[in-house]
Amino acid sequence: MVRYYLYDTNTGAYVGCMVASIQPENSTTLDPALTCHFNPYFESDQWLDKPLEVKPSIIKQLLMQQAQQITMLQSTAMQQNQSNAKLQAANAQQATQIKQLQQMVMMANQQQVVKKSKEINA
Repeated sequence: MVRYYLYDTNTGAYVGCMVASIQPENSTTLDPALTCHFNPYFESDQWLDKPLEVKPSIIKQLLMQQAQQITMLQSTAMQQNQSNAKLQAANAQQATQIKQLQQMVMMANQQQVVKKSKEINA
């Protein structure tokens, strides 16, 4: 009687062991405990450790989503700040132009007043 170590046909994952006189299909006499520390699978006539798939927890997923959203919001805020700075510069230019126009209108009004007073005095 011999000890056989069984593995899944599709995945090669360790299924268990059994003692038998005839070797069952999908089995080997190699002990997975000699070469593997966790999650053994059989491939190419040897046992290998299959890395465990670590799935992020729901909290980690939410934190990652939140970090992405924060990054997007920061980017949007920076764009808005740039737009605001451009608008403020444009407003300052327009305010200067308005003052210049007001001065021109005042000068034109004064010239008309002088002209009318000359016509009246003449």
